[in-house]
Amino acid sequence: MARKTLKRENTVVQQDFVDEPLSSSGDTIRMDPDMVMADGMVDEGYRTNHESKKNDDDPHNGVTYSDVSFQGTEGGLQVLGRGVKELVQKVQALRQLGVEDLVLPLPKIVVVGDQSTGKSSLIEGMSEIKVPRSAGTCTRCPLEINLTESASPDDPWSCRIVLHKKYNYEGKLGKSRTSGKHNPKGEGATRNRPLGPWQEQDSEDFPFAIITSKDKVVDALERAQLATLDPSSEPERYMPGVPLLKKEAQVKFSPNVVRLDITGPGLPNLSFYDLPGVVNVVDIPEEAYLMDLVRNLVKQYIKAENCVNLLALTMSHDLQTSSAFALIRDMKAEARTVGCLTKPDRLDPEQALEQWIKILRGEEFKLGFGYHVIKNNPDPQVDHATARREEAAFFSDQEPWNTTLSAYSEHFGTSLLQTALSQRLTAQIRTSLPGIIDKVEEKAKSIEESLKELPEPLDGSLAVSVTMEMIKFERQIETHFDGGSQLFPFQKDWHEAALRFRKDLAETRPVLTLQDPRKGEPCYSRDLTIRSISGTPTPVGKATMAPISIDSDDEDGAPSFEPSPIRQSGKKRPNPSAQSTPAKVPRVNGASRFTSTTTSKCFDLREVRRIIQEGYISLPNHVDPKSIERMIVLGMGHWEGPVDDFLSQTKHLCETTIFEQVQDIYGKYSQTHYYEAIRQICESFFKKTFSEQRQLVMRILSWELSKPKTYNEEAIEAASDKALTLLQTTRRHIRANAYINEQEAKTSKATSGQARMEKLAKITDAQLGPEEYGREIKAMSSVKGYYECAYSRFVDVVCASVHCELFAKCRMDIVKEMKRQFAVAEPGAEERLAVLLASNPEQEDRRTQLKREMETIKKAQEHLQGLSEQEE
Repeated sequence: MARKTLKRENTVVQQDFVDEPLSSSGDTIRMDPDMVMADGMVDEGYRTNHESKKNDDDPHNGVTYSDVSFQGTEGGLQVLGRGVKELVQKVQALRQLGVEDLVLPLPKIVVVGDQSTGKSSLIEGMSEIKVPRSAGTCTRCPLEINLTESASPDDPWSCRIVLHKKYNYEGKLGKSRTSGKHNPKGEGATRNRPLGPWQEQDSEDFPFAIITSKDKVVDALERAQLATLDPSSEPERYMPGVPLLKKEAQVKFSPNVVRLDITGPGLPNLSFYDLPGVVNVVDIPEEAYLMDLVRNLVKQYIKAENCVNLLALTMSHDLQTSSAFALIRDMKAEARTVGCLTKPDRLDPEQALEQWIKILRGEEFKLGFGYHVIKNNPDPQVDHATARREEAAFFSDQEPWNTTLSAYSEHFGTSLLQTALSQRLTAQIRTSLPGIIDKVEEKAKSIEESLKELPEPLDGSLAVSVTMEMIKFERQIETHFDGGSQLFPFQKDWHEAALRFRKDLAETRPVLTLQDPRKGEPCYSRDLTIRSISGTPTPVGKATMAPISIDSDDEDGAPSFEPSPIRQSGKKRPNPSAQSTPAKVPRVNGASRFTSTTTSKCFDLREVRRIIQEGYISLPNHVDPKSIERMIVLGMGHWEGPVDDFLSQTKHLCETTIFEQVQDIYGKYSQTHYYEAIRQICESFFKKTFSEQRQLVMRILSWELSKPKTYNEEAIEAASDKALTLLQTTRRHIRANAYINEQEAKTSKATSGQARMEKLAKITDAQLGPEEYGREIKAMSSVKGYYECAYSRFVDVVCASVHCELFAKCRMDIVKEMKRQFAVAEPGAEERLAVLLASNPEQEDRRTQLKREMETIKKAQEHLQGLSEQEE
């Protein structure tokens, strides 16, 4: 390698050049080292270098277009030097390893442009292959081209075609009955589906063809694109050598990629995507939906920070009309975009030359990496070498390219564009390298964690290993059932369920309707309390009778009149004898809430009298104790509903806690029969244990309902007295209002407000007369007094039984059952456990896949380590 020196306005710049010829002419490419820069930096040297080198005596500014050889494209690579060449090739090796599918997209170049901008010719010029020009193929799906220089100049040229499927088609295939064409209904882009019916899936590659002759590329590529545009068929039917039954695309667009891995001597090391051309208008109205799909696809590519965008623009149109340029601006990607001006032969020097000079200088339509100009022969029969010679002759011989615009000749031609793109890609690789290294490290850690979930078969004694895990499982069960901290909320959640159980029974106390409908006694709104009884009542005409709880649920003990004959506390049981099935709802504050309902028992005065009369004894004004016992049992007849709810919540909490620990300790064996056996043992054990607990609670309930009994005389007497006072007070208030209504009906003068309150205060017991239902009210106060003692006692006994039976067995006996069934201490335990612990095929496949990915990541780490050392 020779060291050459260039002089530039009193500045000496030394630069390495390859001293071996790039072609038979022996010419070399003169490169401006200022062009190599990091991604995102504006190429200020693009304009200033030309201004500093401008020489009025030399219209070519010391650089003639004939200095560049167009026999091949190896110059773009060789001028980079061996270190840069290795950098590009190693990143391409990472791509071939599949790192992109595992980690993140690697730096590459994305070619975008409007339709009919000469983009296909540009792709052909850079890749030295011909691409299909037929409608409905190359314009409908992305094309990825990876160019790699072969290791030896004698190696043959080859092209490997792969169908890369990252999106699954979820639309409807079919043709319109009227037009006979593909029916695009429902395939347009939406906010949630930017690519229409195409939804992301796990990536998969289908090796389609290996081509060793450039002449066969067009046919193979066209077949690959047709396969991509036919999501309902297997790709094999389109492979080279298979007769094509149809050449019509089944869909008009696909985001799935056709990838070409091209290897050959003298090729630049480049990776770029050719995206469908952006359009604003379509000839066929039915295909208007394609415009948004293509735009959204282009946006997905150009927004990637590690991509260099190559924007194809035709010089036959004003750049302001370019939709692709507008997308670049919308995505704020100008700083990492190279402009490529095509069709220079259509430039009208007299009309637009000044504007194009400003563009080339970077004064208008600025792009971070400036502009290049290329000219390609649209004739597909013209070979690559001929096209490059024609291109060289055009810029050397045609005005204004060899005169007015010659100051920018270092940006003319496909070969110099390849060189610039190689530099940009190299700069992007250097910029992206630290992030790639970090992502690879993160992926390695992720795979290691996944492999831990699928451990290798246990070493040593299986019986010992299994026993140690059982001990760990038992300790975790004990810790959770004991509770006592935020990390172990089981006891807190269950305590909330127990309080709800108690509240359900308290809120469904028996209720009593105190009005006598025979006498027209009024009904009052439910907000009537003792305070309002002593103040101004509010009659509600002849409404239905209002029941009243024997004891108020309000904290101040005030009575509450109900607007209907049944009082509920969120409970409803049409058939008290039928068992309810609680419905589970999401956990609230750690506890499960259930929605089954139960009703209170509602008595009225006549029903109480009838029950007393049926138990008649010969003593006047006395009540048979059996009548009171009968009403007590009726008042507790709904308890089975709250019991079912409470037990269902308890079951849910226990099952959740147990099987969360099963998953935590034994989840790593989820693909083995051992895991299935563990779950089955725990399920059977808990089912049996819970069934026993339920039977015990039902026996306790039957004790309560069989015959009322208590020795807590002080508590029942206090509760009965409180209920009696409340009932008598409310009953007198109802009678007083009925008396006033009767008197006012005779005079047709109704009172209200303060006047009525004063009347109520003056009513005497003598005016009201004797209470007809005194005995009934006294009897109901005894029913209420007993209920208060019974429900509190019942809740305590049920909760104590759950603690001492169900929880204790879960803590202490579940692991005993596991040891018994696995017989870990019995002869033959090792053989039995080995069979149970044998991984199933799915787990082995997963382990194999993860190990394969880890091998890929390790190879990637080796490549990246080499790159890091080289960069240092």
